[in-house]
Amino acid sequence: MNVRVVGAGEIADALREALARAGLHERAGTPAAFVCAADDLPRAIAMRELAEATGPLVVMTTDPAAAIEAGADDAAGSPDDVARRVAARLRAPRTARGKSGLVDPPAGEEAPEPSLATSGKRQRPLVLVVEDDEDAREVLQELLRDQYDVEAVGDGESAVKRAKEVLPDLVLLDLFLPGLDGFGALTGLRRDPRTAEVPVIFLSAQGDAETKSQGLSLGAADYLAKPFSAQELMARVDRTLKLTAQKEHFRALAQTDGLTGLPNFRSFHARLEEEVSRADRYAHPLSCAMVDLDGLKEINDRLGHAAGNRAILALADAVREELRDTDFAARYGGDEFVVLLPQTTATAAGLFAERLRRRLLEVSQAAGLPVRASIGVAALSPDEVGANDASEDLLRRADEALYKAKRSGRDRVEVAHVHH
Repeated sequence: MNVRVVGAGEIADALREALARAGLHERAGTPAAFVCAADDLPRAIAMRELAEATGPLVVMTTDPAAAIEAGADDAAGSPDDVARRVAARLRAPRTARGKSGLVDPPAGEEAPEPSLATSGKRQRPLVLVVEDDEDAREVLQELLRDQYDVEAVGDGESAVKRAKEVLPDLVLLDLFLPGLDGFGALTGLRRDPRTAEVPVIFLSAQGDAETKSQGLSLGAADYLAKPFSAQELMARVDRTLKLTAQKEHFRALAQTDGLTGLPNFRSFHARLEEEVSRADRYAHPLSCAMVDLDGLKEINDRLGHAAGNRAILALADAVREELRDTDFAARYGGDEFVVLLPQTTATAAGLFAERLRRRLLEVSQAAGLPVRASIGVAALSPDEVGANDASEDLLRRADEALYKAKRSGRDRVEVAHVHH
């Protein structure tokens, strides 16, 4: 398992040794977790966001509360304790949160009806209260209603079911519940892509270190020991929601191209794997169009780099305007863009590419720049999407078609030969 230790010196060496004893090592590739000393926490946060990693960040510190407040996911006081926390968190089920239907629900379950959570129209954060004591449940709802929308249930199984339906922004979860307890409910939330990233604050009269550690190791954002004051509850809820929003903001920035606003290279590759998996599951074709801006160097040399950036933006806007709701476009790098076209054959993808190429003739006049593009198109048939190298094969074919379009005079569309 690949774990990145951020920092240098004796503390970093001690952390590496403790991790090695737990079977965790530093290797090439995206880390499954990040570890650091308290002084290195800001750099570790930045490195995790840059790597677009979603694994836990665990800090060695004498003040775990301050470290978690500053953005860590967990903290411990010794190298061996840090290693144990990392190992426990990596064992806990944790997957990427589904966005607007991008991730299919587990087999045998239907996707939830569209809600305010997925439509982006929710006016206030929604808090799901899970508390079996009716009086305590009513008190929590009353405390929260002035600032948040609130739903409440009385057991763990109902909590997991309702969370999938409404996608709350935060769950207040009592630890001791009839049937499925709080630990079990949290595990259920983490196993479903729709609720895997919803922050959870445990509420419990049992506030010993071992119970808190178990809750945090399973992925809870915070732990509030009963009895607690209304002021403390509201402060913890507000802090957790702000930290979650901040993480989502930085994650979005890491996945977005700064010039065009389109998703970037890393975001594209994550989406590509999703679409190939979906195409395989439903036996649908999947097409890809590689779009390369012709003559960017000449534009930069003759008119300056500001004009070159305008040409790139004009191409990005043209691509965006041609997309269907199910399509996905990204800036692949420099003057190259890539478009995924789900449920689209090579013939239909070729028509899409030709429409885009013709649209650029209009764009050129409006921008006062020679915005032209060469486009390479490739498709995977339903029989091909299940291959182990399907993603790489699709990109390779589209890239070869793009090269052929460039070599054949530019400003044209080439469709790769469909394999049978």
